[in-house]
Amino acid sequence: MSKLSNIILVPLTTRGVQEYIEELDAEVRGILNEAGLSNIDILVWPDVVKPPMKCFDWTRVQYHAGCLAKHIKDVFQVIGVLDKNVVIGVGYIDGFEHGLNFVFGEALPDQRVAVVFTKRLKPEFYGNHPDYNLYFERLVKEVVHELGHLLGLEHCSGNCVMRFSNSVVEVDEKPKYFCGDCKEKIKRYYMSRTK
Repeated sequence: MSKLSNIILVPLTTRGVQEYIEELDAEVRGILNEAGLSNIDILVWPDVVKPPMKCFDWTRVQYHAGCLAKHIKDVFQVIGVLDKNVVIGVGYIDGFEHGLNFVFGEALPDQRVAVVFTKRLKPEFYGNHPDYNLYFERLVKEVVHELGHLLGLEHCSGNCVMRFSNSVVEVDEKPKYFCGDCKEKIKRYYMSRTK
């Protein structure tokens, strides 16, 4: 991977994402600063990049995570954005990966892209009342989690945003910040790419 300049947040849907994108930008920026990576800039893509129907599984009524991540890669590779950036697509849709009922997100670090599925992060999905703050906190955690993968991190067993979440309860239990070990790994990984 060549030098990382920017993180690009790309809305994949208007509903459930675009209205949160500016706040999401600020929150992720704060978490990166806390991790010692204040020199990475975050850009918000101005347009919605709609998920293609080729990635939609009509039987499951979900989008295939790997297919959608590769689609995002193809879109941004064509315009030359992936040379020194990573791209995270965020959509109010439901996603899956083969062998799993659903996923909150998926990262392809070698291709510099990730996708975050937010439909199951909404309290309403579970029959609960809308809660802006809870949804936004979950959204931040999952974006930062996938970003961590793009920055070279694996899953972490500590009290860390990189802990694997198999349910929304597990998303709620983990913090939105990287643990000390993961901060050090990110710094080493990032520094090795800026020489």
